[in-house]
Amino acid sequence: MTLEVTTASETAPLEVLDVQVSSRRSAGPLLLSIGLLYRTGRANRSFSVPTLSWFDASRLQDFSQQLAVAQYPESCSVDLPDAGLRLTGSVRRLAGRWTTGRTVKIEPLPGAAVSFVPFQVHASHTDIANYSHKLYNRLWEVFTRG
Repeated sequence: MTLEVTTASETAPLEVLDVQVSSRRSAGPLLLSIGLLYRTGRANRSFSVPTLSWFDASRLQDFSQQLAVAQYPESCSVDLPDAGLRLTGSVRRLAGRWTTGRTVKIEPLPGAAVSFVPFQVHASHTDIANYSHKLYNRLWEVFTRG
């Protein structure tokens, strides 16, 4: 999968190698860590979203499936309250033309514990569908392991 991450100051292409999901038990419920193993240049790195509840992880999975099949002018959004994230997805527009690309805006929810500068991720509908499929499989693996 290839993603393009855009912040206020730069744009960087990333080659996503894998989607990683792990679980950990805190004092309360089981929490999930979802991350992307990616390559920039010659280095492999990882990026993780804030820990998610199973509820948030399910909503993230549904969001990615909806975004993969969205057609212009459809858009979709989801709040992940336990992680403090808001995701807004839409069909991408380049040079005045609608394409098969997708854009996801990631921003903190008002009052979220972790604050950050909103950023955008751009990808093709195929890459979003691949991500959605891998995320589903990784969540299922963690769920069945217990």
